[in-house]
This record gives sequence, structure tokens and C-alpha cells, in this order.
Amino acid sequence: MQVEIIDPTAQSIPADWELFRKQEGLIAAWQADALTAVAWCSTRPIRLGIVRDGGQVAAVFSGEVIGLTPRRGRYAEPGALPRAGWFNCRMLIGFTSGFVFAAELPERDRAVVLAAFEKALRRRLGRGCLGIVYRQVTDDMLPVVARRHRPRVRTAPNTLLRNRWPDMEAYFADLPRDRRRRLRRIHEEAAEGTRPLTGAGEIDPVQAAALAEATLHKHGSSDAPLPARYFHVLCGEEGVRYFGHLDGDRLISFDLAFDDGRRLVTTVTGALEIRDGGRRNLYFDLYLREIDYMIEHRREGCEFGKGMAELKQRFGCELIPQTAVPAAW
Repeated sequence: MQVEIIDPTAQSIPADWELFRKQEGLIAAWQADALTAVAWCSTRPIRLGIVRDGGQVAAVFSGEVIGLTPRRGRYAEPGALPRAGWFNCRMLIGFTSGFVFAAELPERDRAVVLAAFEKALRRRLGRGCLGIVYRQVTDDMLPVVARRHRPRVRTAPNTLLRNRWPDMEAYFADLPRDRRRRLRRIHEEAAEGTRPLTGAGEIDPVQAAALAEATLHKHGSSDAPLPARYFHVLCGEEGVRYFGHLDGDRLISFDLAFDDGRRLVTTVTGALEIRDGGRRNLYFDLYLREIDYMIEHRREGCEFGKGMAELKQRFGCELIPQTAVPAAW
């Protein structure tokens, strides 16, 4: 096994990373330029890992180094690491785990690949790194990472709406009557008062970055906002879908979603407050437009991510359990 640990702010991501991403059908959140843009605006040092077996990529990893006493409100200095901390293995933008194995890699070899990555990471990060935490691990991947003496901690679930309708009329018909009426009204009013984006085309990167930042501040998040470059490098990338609403040429709400041909996966969102020119209930209409896209394009389902699980269940979502698995060195 050959393992390469990459600091995207100091090193180029190897060309076979993108080849692997496309061969395995990974969503564009794993795109090399997009990950580099995230690394340059993170408050925590980002590290990526690529494991090769016989020259072929067997797995890729992503995550961030979290200090025991993280400093908030500051970008991580390129190349710098905290004196003590751990590696948080997760997808940098999204709600799924931070590792992907080659589909053809036998199950018995995955533990070997994982061990090789952990050994290389420990060597690269030094004694200050106390271990690794695998985040957002689904039940099917638990046997790979949750080995003996590693605790399992249930975390907030992901949410998934499975597609079982021929069209939006059938979807609405499945909802309780009062909810059906309200959501129909929201859907119609949004179409009358704005120019909706329905998953096609590109988006203004500067406006998208500003809306995403405003939403972070609204929720009191200490995370650094995504730069306009993140949205710029995704423009024209296969599988990138934007849903949103325009008031003239002004973007007032949006969701960034990724379509891998099987599922639609929602990630970054942003919206103007009403006092700043936004509209009521556009957040709910974004869901409806994504559901419409899912049905029209015959996708198996749509992942709506973590948080507000009760609200998302009202749209028909089910909860997908996720687990954190810490592994001390």
C-alpha cells in the first residue's frame, strides 16, 4: 500500500484523485479544485488522503485537524497544525463520511487500506495528533471502522426522501390534507413572486457566497464562509444542480445540490432575510423544487442532510442513522 497525505494549501491534489472520483461516480463535492477552495477558507487545517494499491487508487479520505482549544474566527494558516488535537474524518461539504473505497475493492481488503491510511496520517501529523474520529458513518460501513475497543456514538441522523411517485400531483396527494394545501400554496406563491431555479444552469458565485455567509451568521455558526471561488469552480461541473429563486437578476435563495445519477444530495443553502428583500417560505419551496426534480428525473431519492429532522419528516423523509467512531492512537 502507498499512502499520500495532502495539504491542499501547499500541494496539488494528484491527477488520479479526479480520475478516481469520476470512475467511482462520486459527487462533485469531492472535486479537487472544490476541496482546495474549501481548504483555503477553513478555520481548521484540511488534510486529504489517497491510498494506492499496485498503483491503483483504492480509497480517498478527507477531513480536518481539530485542536483541543480551537481558535474561532480565524482562517487556518497554511501548513500549520495545532499542538494537540485529532483528525475529524468527514466530507468537507455535505453530510456523509469522509472516506470512499473503490467499488471493486474486496470487503476483506478495506480494513487493510484503512489501517494503512491511519498509519500514514499518524506519521504525517505527528505526536500532537491524538487519534481520528470517523464522522457520519452509516450502519453498512460501521464494520470497517468500528473495530475492537472503538466506541460507537450515535449522532444526528441524515434525512432521505425515497422516490415513490410518478409526478408531483401524486406526491401532494400523499400528504395529509392540511399540509398538502399549505405546501401547494407556498409552491404557487413562490412561482408567482420570483423566478425559480429548477436545477439547470449556473449561478452567480459572488451572490451565492454572500447568501451562504448570511445564513451562517443567522444561525450563529463559527465556521468560515465558503468563498465565491468554491461556487465558481463547480460551475459547469457535471452533476452540479442549483435550486433557488431570483428577484430580477438578484439571487434571494438557493440550495446547492449534487446529482450522481442515482440520488440528489443537498448541501449548501442560503437565503435573504425578509427585511433585506427576501420572501417568506422560500426555504420550503426549495424542498419542493428538489422533490419535483427527483421525481421528474427518476432518481431513487433525495438526501436533505442533517438538522431539522422533524420538519423534513413532514415532507416524507425518513431518518438514516449515523455514528461517530473515535479511534485513539
